[in-house]
Amino acid sequence: MGVKPALLQSSLPSAAAVMGLAQDAYGVVGASDHWDGVTGQSYWSNGITGSSAQSFGVDAATDLGPAAIRAQAIGGTGYGVLSIAAGNAGIFGMNGSGGPTPTTTAGVIGTSDQYRGIIGTSNAHQGVYGFSSLNAGVVGESGSAQSFGGYFFGNVHMTGTLTSDSVKGAVVPFPDGTKRLLVCVESPEPWFEDFGAAKLKRGRAVVKIDRDFAKVIKRGDYHVFLTPRGDCRGLCVRSQGGASFEVRELAGGTSSVVFSYRIVGRRKDIKGHRRFAKIDTRLPLPVPRARPARQARRMKTLGPTPAELRAFAARMAKEARARLPKRRRKGKRSAK
Repeated sequence: MGVKPALLQSSLPSAAAVMGLAQDAYGVVGASDHWDGVTGQSYWSNGITGSSAQSFGVDAATDLGPAAIRAQAIGGTGYGVLSIAAGNAGIFGMNGSGGPTPTTTAGVIGTSDQYRGIIGTSNAHQGVYGFSSLNAGVVGESGSAQSFGGYFFGNVHMTGTLTSDSVKGAVVPFPDGTKRLLVCVESPEPWFEDFGAAKLKRGRAVVKIDRDFAKVIKRGDYHVFLTPRGDCRGLCVRSQGGASFEVRELAGGTSSVVFSYRIVGRRKDIKGHRRFAKIDTRLPLPVPRARPARQARRMKTLGPTPAELRAFAARMAKEARARLPKRRRKGKRSAK
């Protein structure tokens, strides 16, 4: 049993060029063979507004087109699509039979069974941009241990700190055609290091530090590790400065052997770093609000009660009046 159209008509705004009311059918139907089925245009307010108490505000479908809905902002600072979500999603897009069932509230939800859920493209700017003032700008998650929460084709750049709950490594091709994981060496402090080789001359050698390497480390506090490549009495660092360090053979030796060296210096651009600093990488996800118990009466069964329908229609009228520009509302009051 549905409600009478007279009840709906009594609670809807009366200012309308065209109004369609129906009990068990569509309120308004537009159809065309070669042009738009329905076109809406307005100078001061929305071209088309859709609202529903129990279902979608706008439901769109296409058989041959590239998308069910195309939204474009012609100029100014408008939006192609402006979404305000009070329930599960402000915009819900589904391709085919759909993918995993969304479990969270969102402004936009895209789901697909075999294709990408959401695609963003741009010629001159970011294809997809995520921002949050109190949480993560972008979060990626995979339901399979054999897949990835994020995957990038191309270079990746970050302006903040890179952290990982596991190892950080490089994927290296092996001669047998497979790819192997090599893990990074971790340290409680940020270091840069450089390697090289030099040769003693009568037990002495002065090694110049690479100029570019010297520019990125704290030159007054670096470490040098030596490894002789021939028979000698041993090596030591006699002195070290900002541009070079001196190596000598122990016990006054006069050998002329080649040696390798490794220089490790603290990064010059890192300020205020603390060893083993505490860090919390957990996302401060909001606690979902408990949803009220659904009423037994639904539109698909008995339909909304008259009181529910009147409240819904009154809310629609109030929202429509609030969307009118102040200039137009003042003009109407002055005319009275």
